Amino acid sequence: MLPMPFILWGSIAFQKLLAPRYADVREKVSLLSSRLSNNLSGIVTIKSFVTEEYEVNRLRIESEAYRQSNRRAIALSAAFVPLIRMIILVGFTALLVYGGLEAVAGTMAVGTYSTLVVMIQRLLWPLTRLGETLDQYQRAMASTQRVMKLLDTPIAIRSGEQVLGQPVLGQPTLTSAIKNPLIRGEVWFQQVTFAYRDRPAVIENLSLHIPAGKTTAIVGSTGSGKSTLVKLLLRLYEIQTGSITLDGIELRDLELRELRGAIGLVSQDVFLFHGTVLENITYGSPAATLAEAVAAAQIAEAQEFIEQLPQGYDTIVGERGQKLSGGQRQRLAIARAILKNPPILIWTKPPRQWTTKLKQQFSDR
Repeated sequence: MLPMPFILWGSIAFQKLLAPRYADVREKVSLLSSRLSNNLSGIVTIKSFVTEEYEVNRLRIESEAYRQSNRRAIALSAAFVPLIRMIILVGFTALLVYGGLEAVAGTMAVGTYSTLVVMIQRLLWPLTRLGETLDQYQRAMASTQRVMKLLDTPIAIRSGEQVLGQPVLGQPTLTSAIKNPLIRGEVWFQQVTFAYRDRPAVIENLSLHIPAGKTTAIVGSTGSGKSTLVKLLLRLYEIQTGSITLDGIELRDLELRELRGAIGLVSQDVFLFHGTVLENITYGSPAATLAEAVAAAQIAEAQEFIEQLPQGYDTIVGERGQKLSGGQRQRLAIARAILKNPPILIWTKPPRQWTTKLKQQFSDR
């Protein structure tokens, strides 16, 4: 029994030393995975700028950092089992010598001595697997702690409880603002000030009225806050001072689903999901029929190129729509926004020829 306290004490000390090493391993492998993902996403840019060797060197640095971090963790882990076995060997040897002398002297029966020799093997040798168990435990905890840290991140944007408009009499209660005809889309920015974390204010004391049913263009130099206004309207960020209202209701009081359901965004950086053309057009409007999707595609002038695709609306567009050209991706994004039919349509940097067309399409809203 004497070696057992030393083994347990060594196990606790081993965990304290091993935990930060495996945490560092998970951090390094995260950076390595991020680098690989970033390079694969930007492969066209890498090839066009002929920076393959530069990226390979950066990847080699990340890989070597991960290898060294893993080596330090494995070195400590590998040393633990031999240490346990040395302690067990000391106890086993002591029992053999002391028990053997007692048996020779006649103070201990030979049968008792034999039983003790078998018992110590049954009792202590299984403890050699304690190191492997603790090693696996620390590997799992390193990953679990990263997940728990993410889950414990406080929610920055909390949803309100107010719903835009009122349900139509005799009709089921509306769960989304997308189909609510009572939303007008009047937006007020009143003395709004906003700054990103640890940066100077991007918007300061801004007051802006965007009437419902009107086309309003916001222009400015790069970095003047045009895209920031869109993010504030969608409540992707919280303003520091002032207020933003939609149809006279403060955005903080609105349900996020109601607010974002009332806004259609065609971003300059078009994002398509891996799937079919039809799935991307109906994204956000899952109840839409094929006929409605075709009508939206015709308005977005996407019908012609869709018909020329191998499987038409069932053609896979690839990750981020990589199988389509930039113009084709943008037209699908336009069709997706048209099908959503929101009271508020936001388009960052639309082509000139589309301004009049979209104004006519949404004039009744």
